[in-house]
Amino acid sequence: GWGDGLAIVALGAGFGGVCRASGADAQCAGGLAADVFGFLEGIVSWQLLGIRHGAVMLRLMILFVGMALLVPVAMGSEPLRTVAWNIEWFQGGRITSDPVAKAAQMKGCQAAVKMMNPDILLASEIADWAAFQELVSVVPNLAVHCVSAFPSRDSPRLWPQQLAIASKLKCRGTWWEAFAPSPDLPDLRRGFGFAALEHPQGGLIMVYSLHLKSNGGSDTKEGEINIAKTRAESVKQLMAHRAKVTQMFEGQEIVGWVMGGDINTNQDGQFPLCTVVQQMTAAGFHNAWSTTPKAQRLTWRSDADPAKRRFEPTTFDYFFTTGFKPTQAKIIEVPRELSDHYPIGLLLEKP
Repeated sequence: GWGDGLAIVALGAGFGGVCRASGADAQCAGGLAADVFGFLEGIVSWQLLGIRHGAVMLRLMILFVGMALLVPVAMGSEPLRTVAWNIEWFQGGRITSDPVAKAAQMKGCQAAVKMMNPDILLASEIADWAAFQELVSVVPNLAVHCVSAFPSRDSPRLWPQQLAIASKLKCRGTWWEAFAPSPDLPDLRRGFGFAALEHPQGGLIMVYSLHLKSNGGSDTKEGEINIAKTRAESVKQLMAHRAKVTQMFEGQEIVGWVMGGDINTNQDGQFPLCTVVQQMTAAGFHNAWSTTPKAQRLTWRSDADPAKRRFEPTTFDYFFTTGFKPTQAKIIEVPRELSDHYPIGLLLEKP
């Protein structure tokens, strides 16, 4: 269903009955595996009742045990459904929201995430761990691995736009980090979330959740230059962290790397001084929008009210990967009231 782009939300729930070796243990919900184990249970009961069929029954038991063992392996070869979503000021849709608005956005986003049924979810603009935990609780086996805790600049509270990672995979390690200021950029903001996840077929997937510098202040030449420099430095620090992770996991198989989220820029020349996409591809990453027509990747949508519309829809949300098949991402249709950004989906598959 993911190959059908906007149809994904309607079809996503259909994946729920598949057996997948994607957690610490194989998770089976209906389908062939449940039938196999049910049949085996029946065989054991027959044996206890003294109903025996000698060699024939033994061969049947061996056959079905073999099938049961093979099911998770076969399903584990399926592509991993990966979603990145900037959920606008989650929870509530505004920097300050009342309980009614918070409950409404939570309910709508839970329904969307449940239908998408991701194996890996990268989220941004998340208030805190509790909000993200409640969001993903509707998807079986989707566990929270990382929620950043960036402080606010002007209050003792946390900044209400954190980065988060959840998955159905076993997590080997997780980390979040603020970008480090430099002499040229003493006010460098935001950062990244990171998780090292075990691929169902073996090896590790190194995953990053991103939300790079916004375009606020870019209406002046000085501001435009500063924003471009800030994002360039952010990517430089991401690559430095990647090098450290590679060293830390030396001797272990790294299947691939995934960096996804809202980078607030694009490949269309809309922000001519910004080099994020070029930096990522120069570092060997595949841009999952590289061949997708612009009209099919407008991930940020302007205000629903034309009278309040200041900017036209554009592409802000990206996946960059290495080590996986170079496939294209898809926009996932969800109601506008949930976020100004569409979720984007990508199937991760070994070459």
